[in-house]
Amino acid sequence: MNQNDDIQFLSGIQPVLEALLQRRRPLYRLLVSRHKGTEVLVQRAEAAGVEVRPVTAERVGHLSGTSKHQGVVLECGPLPVYGLEEILRFEPGDGIDLLVLLAGVEDPRNLGAVARTCSFLGVRALVLPARGAAPLSPAASRSSAGALESLPVAVVKSGPVGCDLLSKAGYEVVGVELEGEALSGITTFKDKTALVLGSEDRALPPRVRAACSRIVTIEGRGPTGSLNLSVAAGIAIYHVKSRMWKVKS
Repeated sequence: MNQNDDIQFLSGIQPVLEALLQRRRPLYRLLVSRHKGTEVLVQRAEAAGVEVRPVTAERVGHLSGTSKHQGVVLECGPLPVYGLEEILRFEPGDGIDLLVLLAGVEDPRNLGAVARTCSFLGVRALVLPARGAAPLSPAASRSSAGALESLPVAVVKSGPVGCDLLSKAGYEVVGVELEGEALSGITTFKDKTALVLGSEDRALPPRVRAACSRIVTIEGRGPTGSLNLSVAAGIAIYHVKSRMWKVKS
């Protein structure tokens, strides 16, 4: 995953609104091609001291690189990333600590969809390897419906290194893949757990799988042989977090 200081163009009303609300990335200019539906963005931009400039729809489309821009594009810097040690330095107040590590997920749309799921279900942070991971691009933020603007993201050297670091920090590192323990039959998880998911087409890389302390499987009974990544993430996160709460209570 490559992060640099290049200017990015974030489009879509919800992603841009979240970027303006969270202010985690540098904000330069808000370009709008229509008034209806963008009023709150203009207000937020002005409150944050961000220049607002009216432009044509063609200009917005050219800068955003998509026809689904909703008449708005934010000229901005990249999202911040953290070292894993920075994330682990702080613990959640309720004592329930769930992280998600993605290994080999190269599609920014999958990254964004998983980030949205993580944010909704209360995952504390997303962990990505430095190489072979989708970048934190505007496309990823759009796919996350702006969730990446607030969800902390840590970068580790590689998937296996990330698993080892989490294990040494006291996390139960749980890989999600075929031929593991039935997820529905597991009644408890540690209050410090890291879920590890691989790409839809290649599953967990062998070295990542070997670095997990446990492998679990989402059982299905229908004719479809697999789930898309964000759906699998949602099912696994919900099951694990509900069982972490049982341990805590």
